[in-house]
Amino acid sequence: MQDYRDCGNRCVAVLEALSATVFDPTKHWDAGEKPPPVDKTDLRIGAYIVGRTGGKGNEKLRGLEKKAPALAHKVKHSPSADRVSAGIAADAVILLADMLRRLME
Repeated sequence: MQDYRDCGNRCVAVLEALSATVFDPTKHWDAGEKPPPVDKTDLRIGAYIVGRTGGKGNEKLRGLEKKAPALAHKVKHSPSADRVSAGIAADAVILLADMLRRLME
């Protein structure tokens, strides 16, 4: 069980690395506001997606982006994490990484 929880922890670390890669506060955040810290991956990656897709009209894509961190944190903090939940969280992070790669093209 501890290994599965660690999978969630590693998923969170990958999400933080992804957000550090795509998020640029000078492009994706209002100048008058303090940008979110690296652990707020949903806000950082969400701001990148909004900036990259030209507005807030891409709610379905943002919805996917919000679910990957939620799954990763759920596994990371779950007292009953198992192979299936850890695998699904990892798959969600991989999906998000692939989506961000496409947006960077």
